[in-house]
Amino acid sequence: MIKFFRKIRYDLMEKNKTGKYMKYAIGEILLVVFGILIALSINNWNDHKKQQQKEIVYLTELKKGLESDLAGEFIPSIKIYKRRLESHNKLYAFYENTETFSEDSLTKYFRSCFAGEWDFVFNTAAFENIKSTGIDIISNDSIRSKISTLYSYSYPNIREVNQNFIRYHDLQISPIIYDNINLRNNPLTSGELAFLKNSFQIRNRLGRLYRRTSFLHLRLLMPVQENVESLINDIDLELTRLKE
Repeated sequence: MIKFFRKIRYDLMEKNKTGKYMKYAIGEILLVVFGILIALSINNWNDHKKQQQKEIVYLTELKKGLESDLAGEFIPSIKIYKRRLESHNKLYAFYENTETFSEDSLTKYFRSCFAGEWDFVFNTAAFENIKSTGIDIISNDSIRSKISTLYSYSYPNIREVNQNFIRYHDLQISPIIYDNINLRNNPLTSGELAFLKNSFQIRNRLGRLYRRTSFLHLRLLMPVQENVESLINDIDLELTRLKE
């Protein structure tokens, strides 16, 4: 092809057809430029497809992690804390003498309230991989913002609050309970129940536990669970779009 164009140029120059030669030369330049632009466009398209495939992989892995968090952390912990708040309300009625309970029921309520705290372990590997590549690989602005907020703020906030909760339980709850009560008794003895009812230390700590549990359950876990579910749905829609 190059030899063909070169021969045309030589013929025009030998025949002293300068005007036609100039027009031909300009046309040849434009043809070369047009070819370069096509090649760049194809190269950019290939790069875009490669980036898109990476994005699909990252979003797919992120979705798996979110679904695991939902099933393994949010759903079971929210159920536990909901039951714990219900137990707190029952014990409030017990302390206020507004309702009578059997020893079996009281044992269940106290066990629920004084049980150890949930230790949240979230799946962050997919997010760390995205960060190492560059968060901009997620092309959807809304999804990118939600991912950053969830992993950089919401998850660390839940972990921090819960770790403070665990420390409070270990330092303020466990010593007074396990030094005076055997929670393994089924049911608790009349003496143990009398101690629990008459101890201001126990009653005050139950009040603080209730406020902390309520904050963790209602202000943190439930809203963040909704955000996780929303993000999973958004990723599903985005994956469908990217695969079209």
